[in-house]
Amino acid sequence: MNKLEKKAVRKLKKEFEKLSQEHQHKAAFYVDKQDENNYMWDFEIDDKRYKWTYVYKTGIIVKH
Repeated sequence: MNKLEKKAVRKLKKEFEKLSQEHQHKAAFYVDKQDENNYMWDFEIDDKRYKWTYVYKTGIIVKH
């Protein structure tokens, strides 16, 4: 895992930890996706799908 990937995972994890403990335990994760510009977490809580993307260039997390 390169430096950018490690930073992306660290930032996404920090944001995920802001969710309630109950939601964190219910989360069902799918395969992480990445390319040269982004790192994405895809997970589901209570039948609702979440896709969070860390953008390497800007350092922000986009939630969609």
